[in-house]
Amino acid sequence: MTASTPGDDPLPELLEICEEFLADASPAVHHDLDVLLRSRGITGGPGWLIDMLALNRHRLQNHTSHDSRESHHRG
Repeated sequence: MTASTPGDDPLPELLEICEEFLADASPAVHHDLDVLLRSRGITGGPGWLIDMLALNRHRLQNHTSHDSRESHHRG
């Protein structure tokens, strides 16, 4: 994975990869993830983390898309 232009942010793609991996992970992985989350005081479980990854990915993509439109209108 490489950025095609200096302004490209790889974070949305990394979040998507994690989201997809965790959504398709085995029950054993979900159990281990739940144990990790609970050790950090997060009781939402793996589904919560998957949702947070997706939500933040969408926010980043929308923010990046909005920034691109703004700079296009200014230039």
